[in-house]
Order: sequence, then structure tokens, then C-alpha cells
Amino acid sequence: MQEKQSNIYYRHYDLPAHFPVIGLLGDFWKSYPEPLTRMHFHNCMEIGLLISGKGMLHIHGRELPFEAPCLVLAPPNVPHAHSVEEGRVCCWNWIYVDPQAMSPGLSPRLSNKLGEYQRQMDGESCILPGSEYPEILSVMRMIVAEMEGAQAHYHHIVRELFTTLFLLLLRSCSGTAGNDRYISNQLGCIAPAIAHIAENYMEEISIEQLSRLCHVSTSHFRRLFKQVLGWSPLDYVQMVRIDRACALLYNCNHSVTEIGLRVGYPSPSSFNRQFRRIHGISPSRWRQKVRSEENPMVTAYFNSLPPSSFQFFPTEYRQTHTP
Repeated sequence: MQEKQSNIYYRHYDLPAHFPVIGLLGDFWKSYPEPLTRMHFHNCMEIGLLISGKGMLHIHGRELPFEAPCLVLAPPNVPHAHSVEEGRVCCWNWIYVDPQAMSPGLSPRLSNKLGEYQRQMDGESCILPGSEYPEILSVMRMIVAEMEGAQAHYHHIVRELFTTLFLLLLRSCSGTAGNDRYISNQLGCIAPAIAHIAENYMEEISIEQLSRLCHVSTSHFRRLFKQVLGWSPLDYVQMVRIDRACALLYNCNHSVTEIGLRVGYPSPSSFNRQFRRIHGISPSRWRQKVRSEENPMVTAYFNSLPPSSFQFFPTEYRQTHTP
């Protein structure tokens, strides 16, 4: 079945410069059968260790089955989604990583090959069954255990394990690429605009500014952005602002007005209007509702973020992280 491109959204992960990896680990990361309504992409490599369950990876216009134990990979800037087989529950550990930055000891040649590997990942190479790749899954389990334990020197151990993992991935790579690269190429064209929005969403952003960053005309930029992501550029900015506001509403005790200002809304009325448009309720009601619900996945996600992600700065709020 061909992927629908009308609902694609961006997940941004602020990987720490000194240790460019984020792990969403533990027993809470479960997914359930539900309609596939939208796809996503992100700025780094996603590695999912499937502990139990069965489902489908939707990527490059294809539906590819996976079953535990396995790894499910997604390269940067490639739209994808996961669906769960009816009657099943998928339990995951998730890793988001910059492979080259995480493996500085690789030679330039191998580092370049690792970058090429990510760019050429087709559907089949995104799923690594444990029965066929036991060494790769074993190394991945060791990475998860080290990151969960966080004992002395674990940063160094995790780096070495990632280097081993990436070398094993290169060894397993057939070197063949899929034919469907249209969306990935178009994402590359608008990537400067997406990155600018992720960094500067709290400031005033114009279509003209974004189109200049992408070196295309304003009209072409509007068409391209809408075609790839399914939103107009300015609607996408609103979505990112509200997404960041949700993180703050959940995790901070600052007033709704203050949070609205910090994510780029000049008045409480404009913040409330946009929030209601996207979520159907007011920011205050959303905060009460989400905080009152026992949702271990939401709690685990926000608890996994570094404290600085929710720090309020005197003049601007820069350090962000998106679910």
C-alpha cells in the first residue's frame, strides 16, 4: 500500500554534544493496535529493539513485517511509521543516535561508509531479525543494559559498543538501495527550513525567510513544504510551538501565560486559540487532564529528558526536545 503523505510530522531530538544518544528504555514503551493516521521522521537515526510483539514497518511506500526479537531501524529524514498486529502488544527499547558523532574513532573512510549506509537504507535493511543477526542484537542488548545501569565509565563502554554495532551493520549491508527516494530527496530540500523552525520556533518566522534558507522561490517553497509534510509552513510552525508548549505544561509549574510567551505567542488569547485549534481544549484543561491520567509512557518520556530541556532562561527558551 502506498504511504499517504498528507500527515507527516517531524520529531526533533536534541542529542547532547558530549554523548550524542538518547535512550527511551525500560518497561513502559509499549505500542498497541490503532489506525495508522500519520508518519514521522527525525533528525537522527532511530533504533528500535523489539522485545516482544509483531507488526509492520511503513517506509519507502512499503509495508514490511517485523516480529520480536529484532531491530527496526529508521535513518534520518525518512518518513516512517510502525503499526501493531491486531491482538498484539509491542514492547520496545528506543535509541536515537548520531552514528558518526557517536563513533569518532572510526577512520574517515569508515565514517563516510556509515553515512552512505544510512542514506541507502531500503526497506529490507531496516529490519534485522534476531535469528539472522544474533551478534547485532546481542550488542544492542549490551548497549541498553549499559545505558540503563549507568555505572562508572559507562559512557566509554557505550561508545565502544556503538562502534561495534555500526561496524556490524556495515558488514551486513548489501549495498543496494531502494528505488523510492522521492520523499527523502524532497525532505533534503526543505531540511534547512525545518532545522530553522526547530531552533527558532519561539521567534517570528516568515515564509520569505524560510524560502531563502532553502534557496527556492517563496511559491515553490510553499508547494514543496505542503507536498512533503502535509502542512503549510506557518501551520507547521504553530504545530511545533504547541508541541513544545505541551512539554512545558506537563513538566513545569509556570503559568499558562508564561509558557505561551516562551513558545512564541505574544498574547494569552493567541496561545489559547492555537492550542484549542490543535487539541480541542484549552492549555489549562489539557494540563489538568494529562497530569491526572496515569499514563506511564508519557511520564517515562518526560522523565527521560535532561533537566535543561525545561529550564527557563531570562530572555529566550532555546533548549528543546520533541516527543
